[in-house]
Amino acid sequence: MLLANLNKVTAEYAGQPVLKGVSFEISVGEKLGLIGANGAGKTTLLRILLGQEPPSGGTVTLASGTRVGYIPQYLGGDDNDLVTDWLLAEYTSITDRLHACEVQLARASPDAIDSAMSSYQSARDDYDRLDVDGAPDRAQKILDSLGLIGKEDQEVGSLSGGEKNVLSLARALLNEPDFLVLDEPGNHLDFMGLAWLEEYLVKFTGTVFIVSHNRHTLDRVVRGILSLEDGQVARYEGGYSTYRATKLRELIAQQADYSANQKRLAQLEALVKRLELTARARPSTKAGKRLRSRRSQLAREESQAVEKPTSGVSAIDAEFMTERTRSNIVLQVRNYSKSFDDLSLLENVDFDITSGERVAIVGPNGSGKTTLLRDIVAIGEWDDAVIRIGPSIRVGYAAQQQEILNGDRTILEEMMASPPESNETVAFALLRNFLFTREDLRKRVSELSGGERNRLQLAALMKLKPNFLILDEPTNHLDIPAREAVEDALSEYEGSILVVSHDRYFLDKIVNRVVELEDRDLVSFDGNFSEFFETRYGSLEGESGRVSTRGSDRKRGRVERTEQRSDVASLERRIEEAEEEKLELERRVGLAFENRDNREGRRFSRELERVSALLADLYEQWAVRA
Repeated sequence: MLLANLNKVTAEYAGQPVLKGVSFEISVGEKLGLIGANGAGKTTLLRILLGQEPPSGGTVTLASGTRVGYIPQYLGGDDNDLVTDWLLAEYTSITDRLHACEVQLARASPDAIDSAMSSYQSARDDYDRLDVDGAPDRAQKILDSLGLIGKEDQEVGSLSGGEKNVLSLARALLNEPDFLVLDEPGNHLDFMGLAWLEEYLVKFTGTVFIVSHNRHTLDRVVRGILSLEDGQVARYEGGYSTYRATKLRELIAQQADYSANQKRLAQLEALVKRLELTARARPSTKAGKRLRSRRSQLAREESQAVEKPTSGVSAIDAEFMTERTRSNIVLQVRNYSKSFDDLSLLENVDFDITSGERVAIVGPNGSGKTTLLRDIVAIGEWDDAVIRIGPSIRVGYAAQQQEILNGDRTILEEMMASPPESNETVAFALLRNFLFTREDLRKRVSELSGGERNRLQLAALMKLKPNFLILDEPTNHLDIPAREAVEDALSEYEGSILVVSHDRYFLDKIVNRVVELEDRDLVSFDGNFSEFFETRYGSLEGESGRVSTRGSDRKRGRVERTEQRSDVASLERRIEEAEEEKLELERRVGLAFENRDNREGRRFSRELERVSALLADLYEQWAVRA
């Protein structure tokens, strides 16, 4: 059954065409994702689908009686509103309208009674249709189920970014929608919140239409991808990974067609040139006719030529170069504690990173991840007793809020001032790799979007050539092609990485160790993020309240995970695996030094030290719990 239909929809923005005859359908029960580069027109398309703005041309049809729940990218309304008042604002408005119609009907003159009755009946129908009487109870149940217990009388502005996302979802669910439309719903959610939201959307029985740059969410939730490119929408079955594989196959096929077509055109051009020479040397009616015929053929085939294929990847050209370090110690943290007033974030934690390691720090929002990174950057040096940075380590830092940038400078001034200082030519060459034009150079940093500021930070890191990258949400505000370009560059990077990110695709490609910030401690896990998450949390089935990172549900989650870690059988399996890895590393160390490959020998030795330390920790846990 058809739920929505867009037919030849066009739209303009600032006089420029954004949508060029877009057509697609959404069936009841489908779960679709919309992707496209920043500025491609996704928000415009979303607003047209929701009826928030009319198209320049074409038609949009939504099945009669469809109840739409919309979760916007940014929460609207007054920050001073109480949570319950904000949640029930639509129902309050309907109640006020009904009361006004009742007063109007009671005071109506005989001539106006029919009009007043009609207005009253319309208001009453809306009141009954939306079950306004039951709205407060439904609101309370939804708040409880989404982990916002006790937030009813708080001001909206006091909520965290993740809690505001949950509040938007709660408002959308109040109407008991059969069509959920979400615009970047994962913004501000920590990894547990994202996992919970994905699980919820998978189990949602209605239709889902989601705009997102989060590739894991798209893979987990949707069964079809709508790709918006150059004003046109193409549909692909499956999640993001399937879409990407299909696009690559199409690119290869188009490349083959393009190459064959170019070869054919080259042959025709050579033939026309020979006929031109022949016609000039031996003019004749026959020669002229042949020449005109071939020219016409060449012009026709050029007009129908196969377009040169484009990969659809970002124009960003990132390459993070580094100078080799002789230090095995990149970072040593000893007895580090952090608290704000009565809130303790970390207590006496130890934490090491050795040369070449790629480490992610994960944990709930507000647990202290960004604070830890900032302290490492601000305090870390070789002579510090708590946070030691290796003596030959050059740190490059990209901040989540981009606070390290000077808002009063222009883009060019900021780039030239970032170390090492450089001239305009060098600065622009790097900025151009991150999509900045000459016209952009005089823009103030304070005027830039979040994505532009992130690109500026990354360009500065390319210039610095650090051997230790500290990255706090480096893919924030970047579209998918830009994220993939940054991932590719970091995959080739030879230095060490410490990163905070909620992008699971990014973490799986970049890191080889995950450190979880929990219960004011740091717990290390060897492997990528997916391996960490599966081992530590498994399925979220039956969970509620995971999206909110404050309150009793978070405490309950910590208790459950503590019980999981105490499982002796699990510890024994991990010990067995670590012992096997240790034996293999010992073999590789010996073989490398026998072959006089000192570089590989040192690398495997560092891995052996890490696994040996892990084993000692596992045996200690086993001795306590066995």
